[in-house]
Amino acid sequence: MNKIVLRAFFLLSATLLGALDIPTQKVQIRPFGATIDVNAKIIQQNSDQQVIASPLSGYIEAYYVRAGDRVKKGEKIAKIVSTELSKMAVDYQSLKTQYGYLDKNFQSNKELYERGMLSTQEFTSKQIERDAMHSQIKSIEATLKTSNIKPESLNTPNSAHFIYATASGSISEIIQPLGSYVKEDTSIALIINKNAFFLECYVPQRYAMNVKNGQKVLIKNNASTPIYGKVERILPSIDEKTQRLSVLASIEPSSQELYLNQYVGATIYTQKDQNYLSVKKSALTFFQNEWVVFVPVQKSLSAKQEEHKEHDEDKESSQYEARVVEIITKDDDYIAIRGLEEGESYVSDKSYYVKSMLLKSAIGEHGH
Repeated sequence: MNKIVLRAFFLLSATLLGALDIPTQKVQIRPFGATIDVNAKIIQQNSDQQVIASPLSGYIEAYYVRAGDRVKKGEKIAKIVSTELSKMAVDYQSLKTQYGYLDKNFQSNKELYERGMLSTQEFTSKQIERDAMHSQIKSIEATLKTSNIKPESLNTPNSAHFIYATASGSISEIIQPLGSYVKEDTSIALIINKNAFFLECYVPQRYAMNVKNGQKVLIKNNASTPIYGKVERILPSIDEKTQRLSVLASIEPSSQELYLNQYVGATIYTQKDQNYLSVKKSALTFFQNEWVVFVPVQKSLSAKQEEHKEHDEDKESSQYEARVVEIITKDDDYIAIRGLEEGESYVSDKSYYVKSMLLKSAIGEHGH
């Protein structure tokens, strides 16, 4: 009974998928180089980390981000309540009001001076008084601008100050807890730029002469799409702990599925210096305890006529055969093999369909 149900399943699968085109390609000779599988770690240079600091002393009243959030430059990060800022705002408004009166008085004295009704000493004294007040205002404005506070925003006494992201990236850490008191220039959060990640590969010493700058690196972390890097720098010393060569590789921008200090596997593709027969990786499948590639069966006209006498359910499976191959090496898209001929057609994708047809045929042969 089980054989009948299983046979019916494969027969139905073949019927439903029969309308699909089975893609084929020709076996080609391609250059390959040796691959080196290594352990690696996601790292970042210190210059690619941005510290967000409080420009004023005060209490952290609110955070608008959490660790792990992605932010853009200029995005709001936190709110600081600062008595220092409140005092500065009051002083700034008071000085501007006083300056308005002094300047108005100075303009009146200027007219009197120009008419000869005011001495040079008195006029100079009024000018010095006005300019001194103006200097105090400019000094406060400079302090405010250093703290990324726009002086024009202090129309009323204000003790709240918002802190904004100084760069785009991800919030890796909230350093100061909510409600804590911080002094000027205290670090409150850390932004990392994910577009500046590096991969530190730990390469066995026996491969030291095989690794060169510019070689491609594939990161193996079960990501939804392949993530590649490129060897940028080979460090001149051996890591004391691992006794391996440290190789730094840059990583493609926008790799959202990687995290700082994450350990991953990686494959380094060395220079391509040898030619092999190759098939696409998608062509390879495990069938009856062997690695195989499916190839179309070339039949003579008489063989095709004989085939018409067979059952319909065996027609499709007889169009392909499994060819056992030996795997030599690989790169990101192709596998070097032995067992096929150059120019020979092979099933380059959807090999699962061909496998189901062959399994269905095998069940049919033994299930009568």
